[in-house]
Amino acid sequence: MRIGFFGCGNMGAALAEGFKKNHPGVEMYFFTPSKTKAQQLAEKTGGHFVSFLVDMPKDLDWYVLGFKPQSLSEFTFQFNENAKILSVLAGTGIDTLEKKFQVKNIARLMPNTPSSLGMGANLFYAGFETGEFKDYLRALGKLFTMKSEAELDAITAFSGSGPALIFEYARLFEKHLTAIAGSNPECREIITQTFLGSAKLMESAIAQGVSFETLREQVTSKKGVTFEALQILEKNNLENIMGGAFTAAYKRTLEIKKGI
Repeated sequence: MRIGFFGCGNMGAALAEGFKKNHPGVEMYFFTPSKTKAQQLAEKTGGHFVSFLVDMPKDLDWYVLGFKPQSLSEFTFQFNENAKILSVLAGTGIDTLEKKFQVKNIARLMPNTPSSLGMGANLFYAGFETGEFKDYLRALGKLFTMKSEAELDAITAFSGSGPALIFEYARLFEKHLTAIAGSNPECREIITQTFLGSAKLMESAIAQGVSFETLREQVTSKKGVTFEALQILEKNNLENIMGGAFTAAYKRTLEIKKGI
């Protein structure tokens, strides 16, 4: 499999590293206008650094659009009409890409950064047969095939933005743990293991048909330590805060799609 990358930011790097880790034989080409990140990623993955846009091979199996959606208008590359394109541009519909590139085989993928560890939650939509390429994408984590682009855009606010929100929670855990218990070199590891173990319990709960609410109740004793913590979250409307955050993320997805 030969894959070309346009854009080598965090998401492009996560995809490239995941591909290389799980499919060592993959051949990858990297281009970015600044050149620096493309060169670094090429060296890291054993891929090819493309100095100029016109030098990107036109006979590759797939091309990944991994730059910022706002840069689409400035991006110019003459794809062959039978080229296969994978877009990770948030809020950018296939119809927009078809008109710009005059190519019909365009799929969308909304990965998240755990893809670099093979643990991503990756949303995928394509209106054509993608063959073995799906196996490459599955190597990045779990691949969820969407029924429509609208469904992909809606869920992106949760899976795509989710890791950042979880990392923010982890930051707050660490901040308040050290404030109460004092500085301890193991604090970060304790928090990480707490998150990891909780995620494993959630995974087990899905297999058993147990709700996340039930998991919470199993940890919470009336008037106990956890109960008091949850009471504070409820009094401060955490549910509304989270709802507002996800609504804002989804709204921004739609704004990008409209070119705002």
